[in-house]
Amino acid sequence: MIYLGVFEMKLRRRSTALLAIGVVAFSAAPAQASATSLIAEPTVTSAEYPDDGAWHPGAGMPGSFTFNANGDDAVIGFYYGNTDPAGTYVAADHPGGTATVSYIPQTSGPNDLYVASVDSAGNRSPQHVHHFYVQSTEPQITGPRETGVGVPAEFRFAPRIADVVSYTYRIDDGPETTVAASADGATTANIVTASKGLHRLYVWSTTGAGLTSGTADRIYTASDAPLVASTDYPDSQGSGGPGVAGVFTLTPRMPGVVEYTYYLDEEWSKPTVVPAAADGTASFTFTPAASGFHSLKVFSRAADGTRSDGSRDYYVVVN
Repeated sequence: MIYLGVFEMKLRRRSTALLAIGVVAFSAAPAQASATSLIAEPTVTSAEYPDDGAWHPGAGMPGSFTFNANGDDAVIGFYYGNTDPAGTYVAADHPGGTATVSYIPQTSGPNDLYVASVDSAGNRSPQHVHHFYVQSTEPQITGPRETGVGVPAEFRFAPRIADVVSYTYRIDDGPETTVAASADGATTANIVTASKGLHRLYVWSTTGAGLTSGTADRIYTASDAPLVASTDYPDSQGSGGPGVAGVFTLTPRMPGVVEYTYYLDEEWSKPTVVPAAADGTASFTFTPAASGFHSLKVFSRAADGTRSDGSRDYYVVVN
Protein backbone atom coordinates (compact mmCIF):
# COMPACT_ATOMS: atom_id res chain seq x y z
CA MET A 1 0.00 0.00 0.00
CA ILE A 2 2.90 2.39 0.83
CA TYR A 3 4.66 1.62 -2.45
CA LEU A 4 1.41 2.07 -4.34
CA GLY A 5 0.86 5.50 -2.73
CA VAL A 6 4.36 6.62 -3.70
CA PHE A 7 3.79 5.43 -7.27
CA GLU A 8 0.53 7.40 -7.48
CA MET A 9 2.28 10.55 -6.21
CA LYS A 10 5.03 10.19 -8.84
CA LEU A 11 2.46 9.60 -11.54
CA ARG A 12 0.55 12.72 -10.52
CA ARG A 13 3.77 14.78 -10.52
CA ARG A 14 4.73 13.48 -13.99
CA SER A 15 1.24 14.22 -15.36
CA THR A 16 1.34 17.73 -13.88
CA ALA A 17 4.74 18.36 -15.46
CA LEU A 18 3.55 17.15 -18.88
CA LEU A 19 0.48 19.38 -18.67
CA ALA A 20 2.66 22.36 -17.77
CA ILE A 21 4.92 21.71 -20.74
CA GLY A 22 1.86 21.50 -22.97
CA VAL A 23 0.55 24.86 -21.71
CA VAL A 24 3.90 26.59 -22.29
CA ALA A 25 4.19 25.17 -25.84
CA PHE A 26 0.66 26.27 -26.75
CA SER A 27 1.05 29.81 -25.39
CA ALA A 28 4.27 30.23 -27.41
CA ALA A 29 2.35 29.90 -30.71
CA PRO A 30 1.66 33.23 -32.48
CA ALA A 31 -1.69 34.74 -31.59
CA GLN A 32 -4.30 34.63 -34.32
CA ALA A 33 -6.66 37.45 -35.29
CA SER A 34 -10.10 37.00 -33.81
CA ALA A 35 -13.16 38.90 -32.71
CA THR A 36 -11.44 39.39 -29.34
CA SER A 37 -8.25 40.89 -30.83
CA LEU A 38 -6.90 43.91 -28.93
CA ILE A 39 -6.06 45.63 -32.23
CA ALA A 40 -8.78 47.91 -33.53
CA GLU A 41 -10.28 47.42 -36.97
CA PRO A 42 -8.88 50.02 -39.43
CA THR A 43 -10.91 52.56 -41.35
CA VAL A 44 -10.63 52.80 -45.14
CA THR A 45 -11.24 55.81 -47.37
CA SER A 46 -10.94 56.35 -51.11
CA ALA A 47 -11.59 59.43 -53.23
CA GLU A 48 -12.09 57.41 -56.40
CA TYR A 49 -13.94 54.41 -54.93
CA PRO A 50 -15.76 55.46 -51.73
CA ASP A 51 -18.06 53.07 -49.90
CA ASP A 52 -21.17 55.12 -50.71
CA GLY A 53 -23.39 52.85 -52.84
CA ALA A 54 -22.74 54.89 -56.01
CA TRP A 55 -20.95 53.85 -59.21
CA HIS A 56 -17.34 54.93 -59.68
CA PRO A 57 -14.58 55.11 -62.36
CA GLY A 58 -14.45 51.59 -63.81
CA ALA A 59 -12.72 48.23 -64.11
CA GLY A 60 -9.03 48.73 -64.90
CA MET A 61 -9.08 52.32 -63.59
CA PRO A 62 -6.75 52.85 -60.58
CA GLY A 63 -7.82 54.40 -57.31
CA SER A 64 -6.03 55.37 -54.10
CA PHE A 65 -7.09 53.79 -50.82
CA THR A 66 -5.97 55.04 -47.41
CA PHE A 67 -5.90 52.70 -44.39
CA ASN A 68 -5.96 54.32 -40.94
CA ALA A 69 -5.08 52.72 -37.57
CA ASN A 70 -6.63 55.74 -35.84
CA GLY A 71 -3.79 56.19 -33.35
CA ASP A 72 -3.47 52.58 -32.17
CA ASP A 73 0.31 52.58 -31.55
CA ALA A 74 0.45 48.79 -31.67
CA VAL A 75 -0.33 48.87 -35.40
CA ILE A 76 2.73 48.92 -37.67
CA GLY A 77 1.04 48.08 -40.98
CA PHE A 78 -1.89 46.62 -42.85
CA TYR A 79 -2.84 43.61 -44.94
CA TYR A 80 -5.17 44.28 -47.88
CA GLY A 81 -6.52 42.54 -50.99
CA ASN A 82 -9.63 41.38 -52.81
CA THR A 83 -9.59 37.96 -51.12
CA ASP A 84 -10.49 36.99 -47.58
CA PRO A 85 -8.14 36.96 -45.70
CA ALA A 86 -6.17 39.80 -47.28
CA GLY A 87 -2.64 38.86 -48.33
CA THR A 88 -0.69 41.99 -49.41
CA TYR A 89 1.26 43.87 -46.71
CA VAL A 90 1.95 47.61 -46.55
CA ALA A 91 3.71 49.40 -43.69
CA ALA A 92 2.10 52.29 -41.85
CA ASP A 93 3.84 55.68 -42.06
CA HIS A 94 4.36 55.43 -38.28
CA PRO A 95 2.98 53.25 -35.46
CA GLY A 96 -0.72 53.89 -35.26
CA GLY A 97 -0.63 55.83 -38.52
CA THR A 98 -1.83 55.40 -42.07
CA ALA A 99 -0.84 53.84 -45.42
CA THR A 100 -2.05 54.76 -48.89
CA VAL A 101 -1.97 52.30 -51.79
CA SER A 102 -2.97 52.35 -55.44
CA TYR A 103 -5.39 49.57 -56.26
CA ILE A 104 -6.96 48.68 -59.62
CA PRO A 105 -10.30 46.82 -59.58
CA GLN A 106 -10.34 44.31 -62.40
CA THR A 107 -14.06 43.59 -62.63
CA SER A 108 -17.12 45.78 -62.94
CA GLY A 109 -20.01 45.59 -60.50
CA PRO A 110 -19.79 45.20 -56.71
CA ASN A 111 -16.22 44.93 -55.40
CA ASP A 112 -14.81 44.30 -51.92
CA LEU A 113 -11.41 45.33 -50.56
CA TYR A 114 -10.46 43.50 -47.34
CA VAL A 115 -8.16 45.34 -44.91
CA ALA A 116 -6.76 44.32 -41.50
CA SER A 117 -4.34 46.10 -39.16
CA VAL A 118 -1.33 44.13 -37.90
CA ASP A 119 1.08 44.55 -34.99
CA SER A 120 4.79 43.66 -34.71
CA ALA A 121 3.97 40.15 -33.49
CA GLY A 122 1.83 39.43 -36.55
CA ASN A 123 -1.50 39.71 -34.75
CA ARG A 124 -4.29 40.97 -36.98
CA SER A 125 -7.31 43.07 -36.19
CA PRO A 126 -10.83 42.12 -37.25
CA GLN A 127 -11.01 42.57 -41.01
CA HIS A 128 -12.62 45.69 -42.47
CA VAL A 129 -14.59 45.24 -45.71
CA HIS A 130 -14.61 48.28 -48.00
CA HIS A 131 -17.55 47.75 -50.38
CA PHE A 132 -17.71 49.79 -53.59
CA TYR A 133 -19.29 49.72 -57.05
CA VAL A 134 -17.25 49.76 -60.26
CA GLN A 135 -18.59 50.91 -63.61
CA SER A 136 -18.19 48.69 -66.65
CA THR A 137 -15.22 49.50 -68.90
CA GLU A 138 -15.06 46.13 -70.66
CA PRO A 139 -15.26 46.54 -74.45
CA GLN A 140 -18.33 45.36 -76.34
CA ILE A 141 -17.81 42.26 -78.50
CA THR A 142 -19.99 41.44 -81.49
CA GLY A 143 -19.40 38.47 -83.74
CA PRO A 144 -20.57 34.99 -84.69
CA ARG A 145 -21.66 32.39 -82.19
CA GLU A 146 -20.04 29.79 -84.44
CA THR A 147 -16.82 30.13 -86.41
CA GLY A 148 -14.87 27.86 -88.72
CA VAL A 149 -11.65 26.03 -87.90
CA GLY A 150 -8.42 27.41 -89.32
CA VAL A 151 -10.22 30.17 -91.25
CA PRO A 152 -10.73 33.80 -90.14
CA ALA A 153 -13.93 34.99 -88.50
CA GLU A 154 -14.77 38.66 -88.06
CA PHE A 155 -15.30 40.06 -84.56
CA ARG A 156 -15.89 43.73 -83.79
CA PHE A 157 -14.73 45.47 -80.60
CA ALA A 158 -16.23 48.77 -79.42
CA PRO A 159 -15.03 50.92 -76.49
CA ARG A 160 -16.73 51.72 -73.20
CA ILE A 161 -14.08 54.21 -72.11
CA ALA A 162 -12.56 57.24 -73.84
CA ASP A 163 -9.29 57.43 -75.79
CA VAL A 164 -9.01 53.73 -76.64
CA VAL A 165 -6.07 53.17 -78.99
CA SER A 166 -5.83 49.37 -79.09
CA TYR A 167 -7.43 46.08 -78.10
CA THR A 168 -5.77 42.91 -76.91
CA TYR A 169 -7.46 39.54 -77.23
CA ARG A 170 -6.76 35.88 -76.64
CA ILE A 171 -8.63 32.62 -77.17
CA ASP A 172 -8.88 30.51 -74.02
CA ASP A 173 -5.36 30.43 -72.50
CA GLY A 174 -3.65 31.05 -75.83
CA PRO A 175 -1.26 33.84 -76.85
CA GLU A 176 -2.30 37.49 -76.78
CA THR A 177 -2.78 39.53 -79.96
CA THR A 178 -3.02 43.33 -80.03
CA VAL A 179 -4.82 45.25 -82.79
CA ALA A 180 -5.02 49.01 -83.27
CA ALA A 181 -8.29 50.87 -82.79
CA SER A 182 -9.66 53.19 -85.46
CA ALA A 183 -10.33 56.90 -84.91
CA ASP A 184 -13.71 56.18 -83.30
CA GLY A 185 -12.12 53.78 -80.82
CA ALA A 186 -13.59 50.61 -82.39
CA THR A 187 -11.92 47.95 -84.52
CA THR A 188 -12.55 44.73 -86.42
CA ALA A 189 -10.37 41.66 -85.90
CA ASN A 190 -10.21 38.62 -88.16
CA ILE A 191 -9.66 35.86 -85.64
CA VAL A 192 -8.57 32.33 -86.54
CA THR A 193 -9.58 29.49 -84.22
CA ALA A 194 -7.30 26.47 -84.50
CA SER A 195 -9.45 23.71 -83.02
CA LYS A 196 -13.05 22.53 -82.96
CA GLY A 197 -15.26 22.86 -79.91
CA LEU A 198 -16.28 25.45 -77.34
CA HIS A 199 -13.99 28.45 -76.88
CA ARG A 200 -13.91 31.68 -74.89
CA LEU A 201 -12.66 34.94 -76.40
CA TYR A 202 -11.18 37.47 -73.93
CA VAL A 203 -10.80 41.14 -74.94
CA TRP A 204 -9.59 44.28 -73.17
CA SER A 205 -8.82 47.80 -74.38
CA THR A 206 -5.93 50.18 -73.70
CA THR A 207 -6.08 53.98 -73.70
CA GLY A 208 -3.52 56.45 -75.00
CA ALA A 209 -2.47 57.02 -71.38
CA GLY A 210 -1.78 53.31 -70.96
CA LEU A 211 -4.80 52.51 -68.82
CA THR A 212 -6.26 49.04 -69.32
CA SER A 213 -9.99 48.35 -69.25
CA GLY A 214 -11.75 45.45 -67.64
CA THR A 215 -11.79 42.19 -69.59
CA ALA A 216 -14.83 41.19 -71.64
CA ASP A 217 -15.41 37.61 -72.71
CA ARG A 218 -17.60 35.82 -75.23
CA ILE A 219 -18.24 32.10 -75.65
CA TYR A 220 -18.48 30.66 -79.14
CA THR A 221 -18.19 27.33 -80.95
CA ALA A 222 -15.78 26.42 -83.74
CA SER A 223 -16.88 23.83 -86.32
CA ASP A 224 -15.45 22.71 -89.66
CA ALA A 225 -18.94 21.91 -91.00
CA PRO A 226 -19.63 24.05 -94.11
CA LEU A 227 -22.27 26.74 -94.17
CA VAL A 228 -25.38 26.27 -96.35
CA ALA A 229 -27.63 29.15 -97.37
CA SER A 230 -30.46 29.76 -99.85
CA THR A 231 -32.62 32.84 -100.38
CA ASP A 232 -35.06 30.69 -102.38
CA TYR A 233 -35.48 28.06 -99.64
CA PRO A 234 -34.38 29.44 -96.24
CA ASP A 235 -33.54 26.76 -93.70
CA SER A 236 -36.63 25.19 -92.09
CA GLN A 237 -39.02 27.78 -93.55
CA GLY A 238 -41.89 27.07 -95.92
CA SER A 239 -40.92 28.53 -99.33
CA GLY A 240 -41.08 28.07 -103.09
CA GLY A 241 -43.17 25.27 -104.45
CA PRO A 242 -43.14 22.22 -106.77
CA GLY A 243 -41.00 22.94 -109.83
CA VAL A 244 -39.52 26.10 -108.30
CA ALA A 245 -35.74 25.90 -108.49
CA GLY A 246 -33.66 26.91 -105.49
CA VAL A 247 -29.98 27.91 -105.48
CA PHE A 248 -27.94 26.75 -102.47
CA THR A 249 -24.62 28.40 -101.62
CA LEU A 250 -21.87 26.51 -99.76
CA THR A 251 -19.16 28.29 -97.74
CA PRO A 252 -16.07 26.56 -96.31
CA ARG A 253 -15.31 26.48 -92.58
CA MET A 254 -11.89 24.86 -92.94
CA PRO A 255 -8.86 25.66 -95.14
CA GLY A 256 -8.23 24.34 -98.65
CA VAL A 257 -11.73 23.11 -99.53
CA VAL A 258 -11.96 21.86 -103.13
CA GLU A 259 -15.36 20.15 -103.15
CA TYR A 260 -18.53 19.38 -101.21
CA THR A 261 -20.62 16.26 -100.91
CA TYR A 262 -24.29 16.40 -100.01
CA TYR A 263 -26.95 13.78 -99.37
CA LEU A 264 -30.63 14.44 -100.08
CA ASP A 265 -33.27 12.87 -97.84
CA GLU A 266 -30.73 10.55 -96.17
CA GLU A 267 -30.09 8.54 -99.32
CA TRP A 268 -26.58 7.63 -98.24
CA SER A 269 -25.91 5.57 -101.37
CA LYS A 270 -26.50 8.60 -103.61
CA PRO A 271 -23.97 11.32 -102.77
CA THR A 272 -23.79 14.42 -104.95
CA VAL A 273 -20.35 16.02 -105.38
CA VAL A 274 -20.10 19.77 -106.06
CA PRO A 275 -16.70 21.24 -107.09
CA ALA A 276 -15.58 24.36 -105.22
CA ALA A 277 -14.28 27.57 -106.75
CA ALA A 278 -10.78 28.86 -106.00
CA ASP A 279 -12.04 30.62 -102.88
CA GLY A 280 -13.59 27.40 -101.58
CA THR A 281 -17.21 28.40 -102.16
CA ALA A 282 -19.67 26.49 -104.33
CA SER A 283 -23.35 26.41 -105.27
CA PHE A 284 -25.88 23.96 -106.65
CA THR A 285 -29.52 24.05 -107.74
CA PHE A 286 -32.28 21.85 -106.38
CA THR A 287 -35.77 21.76 -107.91
CA PRO A 288 -38.36 19.94 -105.77
CA ALA A 289 -40.95 17.89 -107.63
CA ALA A 290 -43.63 18.13 -104.94
CA SER A 291 -44.58 19.92 -101.77
CA GLY A 292 -43.18 18.57 -98.54
CA PHE A 293 -40.05 18.26 -96.51
CA HIS A 294 -36.48 17.51 -97.69
CA SER A 295 -33.28 17.17 -95.69
CA LEU A 296 -29.76 18.01 -96.80
CA LYS A 297 -26.54 16.86 -95.11
CA VAL A 298 -23.40 18.55 -96.44
CA PHE A 299 -19.69 17.77 -95.95
CA SER A 300 -16.62 19.54 -97.35
CA ARG A 301 -13.32 18.01 -98.52
CA ALA A 302 -9.87 19.59 -98.75
CA ALA A 303 -7.28 19.03 -101.49
CA ASP A 304 -5.37 16.54 -99.32
CA GLY A 305 -8.49 14.39 -98.99
CA THR A 306 -9.42 15.53 -95.49
CA ARG A 307 -13.18 15.57 -95.02
CA SER A 308 -14.83 17.84 -92.51
CA ASP A 309 -15.57 16.09 -89.23
CA GLY A 310 -18.78 18.04 -88.96
CA SER A 311 -21.67 18.06 -91.39
CA ARG A 312 -24.24 20.79 -91.90
CA ASP A 313 -27.89 19.76 -91.70
CA TYR A 314 -30.29 21.91 -93.71
CA TYR A 315 -34.04 21.48 -94.07
CA VAL A 316 -35.99 22.44 -97.20
CA VAL A 317 -39.74 22.95 -96.67
CA VAL A 318 -41.58 23.20 -100.00
CA ASN A 319 -44.94 25.00 -100.04
